[in-house]
Amino acid sequence: MTRTLPVLVCLCLALAACRKTEDVPAYLVIPAINVDATMAEGGSTSKITEAWVSVDNRSLGVWELPARIPALGTGTSTVSVTAGIKRNGTFDDRLRYPFYETWSSSVELVEEGSVELAPVVVYAEEANFWWEGFEDVGNKFNVSEDSDTTLVLYTPNSDPDLLVDGSTCAGFVLEPGRTQMSLYTDEDFSSSSGPAFVELDYSTDVTLTIGLLYNSSGVNVAEAWVVLLPTTDPGGLRWNKVYIDVSAFFEPTGISQRDFYIATALPLGQTSGRVLLDNFKLVRRDP
Repeated sequence: MTRTLPVLVCLCLALAACRKTEDVPAYLVIPAINVDATMAEGGSTSKITEAWVSVDNRSLGVWELPARIPALGTGTSTVSVTAGIKRNGTFDDRLRYPFYETWSSSVELVEEGSVELAPVVVYAEEANFWWEGFEDVGNKFNVSEDSDTTLVLYTPNSDPDLLVDGSTCAGFVLEPGRTQMSLYTDEDFSSSSGPAFVELDYSTDVTLTIGLLYNSSGVNVAEAWVVLLPTTDPGGLRWNKVYIDVSAFFEPTGISQRDFYIATALPLGQTSGRVLLDNFKLVRRDP
């Protein structure tokens, strides 16, 4: 027994050394995932927060961006990256965005080496868009009769520092005597099956409600769907983007006259507020 123990110890150490050598990974570095969209698709702003990553069809899991991902293997490999978002802006509800295509590329993996990737995703071919970029005075949102402030346009010439992507956006100011704003569409959107999302770029120092308008059994309904919290920092303006899941709203469930609204009011004790809006998109498959 005293003779075999040293042999077993040496054998275990040798096996451990072999495993350590075999398991040295390469690293995939993903600082961000960007979107390449046409103007017909409503521009390229995005807020992609997660990446589903695989190498040669072997899943490496889901990673929060920016990410440094260990990958076993060497040589030429195919890396696939699927963009993920936070549904309704909720930090713990992440999913693969169904309207972004998966990005793939061939890379050379080297043990202990790092490969930096720059994934750029595009919208899926089946994606259908209704969008408002607030480029013109005659935009697709109406101001409700109970609003007491005015929707204005901020242009690259007049307010370049306020814009999210360098193009014109819309906005309004709240102050004493002008405390309420409600915008709504008047499109009567048709029903559809499958996923449907609203994308919206916004900057606000008051709470915003994104809601649904519809008719159910002859009764007009305004239903608050998502509440967006202020985005501005003590240092000033900050834009955010949200992906709002409205799939259930478009299912053929007996409702009609589907539309959207955006509403807010100046909170008690707050003397002013400003809201900026851009790139409101409804993305779904063809109805």
